[in-house]
This record gives sequence, C-alpha cells and structure tokens, in this order.
Amino acid sequence: MKIAVVSDIHGNLMALDAVVTDIESQGVDEVWCGGDIAWAGPWASECIARVREYGWKTVRGNTDVWITGDPQTIEDPAERERYQATAEAHAISPEDAKWLLGLPLGIAGPGSLLLVHGTPETSFDAPQPDAPASEFVPYEGQAALVIYGHVHKAFVRQLRDGTLVANTGAVGLPMDGETACYLIVDATGPEVLLRHRRVSFDRRAGLAQAKTMGGPVGEMFINFMGAA
Repeated sequence: MKIAVVSDIHGNLMALDAVVTDIESQGVDEVWCGGDIAWAGPWASECIARVREYGWKTVRGNTDVWITGDPQTIEDPAERERYQATAEAHAISPEDAKWLLGLPLGIAGPGSLLLVHGTPETSFDAPQPDAPASEFVPYEGQAALVIYGHVHKAFVRQLRDGTLVANTGAVGLPMDGETACYLIVDATGPEVLLRHRRVSFDRRAGLAQAKTMGGPVGEMFINFMGAA
C-alpha cells in the first residue's frame, strides 16, 4: 500500500490544490490528513470542504479546535480573546465545526503505522526535529512508524527503542522552505520507504488574497508566509 500523508494546510487553497495535483501523479492508494486544515489562511472553509469532499482519513489538529472558537491551552486572557476573534473572522459553518471537533486524535494503519497531529497524547504540542530524546518518549512503543505534523518541518528520526518518527512537513505554511511538503509512505515492497515531496505553489496569489481579506486572518497569513 502507498499512502500520501498531508498536514497543516492552514487555509492555503493554492498550496492544497498544487499538492493534490502532485499526489494524483504518484499512484497512491490512500491520502491521510494530519490536521490543522483551515486556521490562519484566507480559504478556511474552502480547504475544509476539499478535505471533506475527498474523504481523506483525518486527525484533529490543535488549530482545528481553535477555529471552532475554543482557545484550548491558551491561558492569557488577552490572548484568549484574540484567538476567539480570529476564530470568528474565519467564519466556518457550525457543521464544519462539528466535523472538526469529531475528528480522532490518531489513526492507525497497516504495518504498525500511526498518524497523529502532535503526539499520541495531545494535538497541542510536539517536538522540533532537533529536540532531545526525552521529548520523543511519548512516541516510543506506539507503532513501528509514527507520523505527525504540527511543527511544519519535514524530517525522519529513529528513536532509541527503534521507533521511526517522521514529520510530514506542511502543505500551507511550510517553515523549512518556500514549497509545500507532504510525505509518501510506500509499503508495497519488503521494506517501508518514506519520501518527502516538495511542491511549488502560487505564493503571490495567496498573499494577494490575504491582503484583500485583511483583518486578523489576513494579517496572520501574511506574517506566517513572510517568515517562511
């Protein structure tokens, strides 16, 4: 079986469409989604609609909760108000909010494969690629291969117990370059092969839409894209 794993779309329809076109050329059997579908991008509802239409197996990300108006893990009152205002500006439908909140924390697959957004324990936190071994303990013993998103940086790392951990990189807001990134897991042969795919997308169109949109969402998208 060959699985394409996408994550962290963040309302960037230009990047999502480019990645879907690339996936169609790769002969995959399934597409899985690691969450964070809509937050911070000018096409929040459109990206949710795409993922729902495609019927991808999808896990719940931290911003999939925030965009429903629930600023979980944000303790500062002013920050909580800002996150709630940003969620309101995204204006997703009640039906989409219900769907997002109903997504599972993890999805298990063939060959001892597990997809989560952050860690198997929470979607609100995850280690950076160069984090100390102690931060990867939550992944040990969960599956032979654990895949996650959240940090927007593509990498593969083997843990001390032999567990293989892979990050998908990000579709919509990559933090390790200017191209969208996703992961292909190829288990059709005797060994599991992991391959990151880098895909160019129309950054100018995304930034133009964000400027037209303005407000907290437009500003957030422009800031993130400028930092990439």
